[in-house]
Amino acid sequence: MFDSPEEALSELSRVGYFTDQKTATTVYLAGKINKPIMLEGPAGAGKTELAQSVARAAGAELLRLQCYQGINEEKAIGQYDKSLQELFVLMNSKSEAKPDWDQIRTDVTSRAFFLAGPLLTAIEKEKRCVLLIDEIDKVDYAFEALLLELLSAWTLSIPKMGTVAATTIPFVFMTSNQERRLGDPLRRRSFYLIVDHPTAEREAAIVKNKTPNASPRTHRFIAGLAKALRAYNLEKPPSISEMNDVAQAMQLLSLEEVRELHKDIMLPLIVKTEGDRKKMLMKQSFEVIISTARRHANEMEGEEVAKTLEELAAEA
Repeated sequence: MFDSPEEALSELSRVGYFTDQKTATTVYLAGKINKPIMLEGPAGAGKTELAQSVARAAGAELLRLQCYQGINEEKAIGQYDKSLQELFVLMNSKSEAKPDWDQIRTDVTSRAFFLAGPLLTAIEKEKRCVLLIDEIDKVDYAFEALLLELLSAWTLSIPKMGTVAATTIPFVFMTSNQERRLGDPLRRRSFYLIVDHPTAEREAAIVKNKTPNASPRTHRFIAGLAKALRAYNLEKPPSISEMNDVAQAMQLLSLEEVRELHKDIMLPLIVKTEGDRKKMLMKQSFEVIISTARRHANEMEGEEVAKTLEELAAEA
């Protein structure tokens, strides 16, 4: 996918995913030695976006398996097209020649009669793709075991058809919100990254990428607001994408900074549960959040000024 860790970092930044050298190096190594990457961290921290950004940066197709409780082998690997099988058997049974039932049984269990799911589609691609197995912590250990063959030998065993070997090895990302602990066999086969919410400085860069016409002051304020909200012990802390929504809303409303009088406008954007809404409506709660956001924004501005002065001094 990438020729060096530096290229991975540069290309991810180019498509709007701002990360660190550790993550870029892990992406580079995983791509080179065909290792899946297990991404764990809070919801909305950018795990899914990392896989999507790698696909965009590399110009690769993204295939996604969205996990949920009760997902089975048919949803992940695929299933036989029963209607097509029945039609094939019916046509052969009515032919003038005597049906060769052994051959018919072989034919109807061949790849031609199988509807591929995301896992099979990924390993059959002529050009390497990115395979995202999203929210894998929602499945049970039996489904985890199903993935071990794919991630170990890059093959899939399909009943009646046999073993299908990969044409190309997909670049696999697995995300987990840590609702349960994933099994050790899956962990051993993967590189492991914790993806946490970004620093305020990095979040300001992310917001800037989404709202380039807004002022630097607005970008710093939104990053400070995100930091303040996530430290406020909310049931549902805001994700990166939700803060981008706030940035776009502020731009549409011509707001450079959120003030206390904007409470009714902002609450539907920044709180997503009834418990969090009640907490924000408590006396001065919103005011404290806004005040803290301003402080974080001012700190970032001060750091930026200090850094600029240091660079000028070094050049002199």
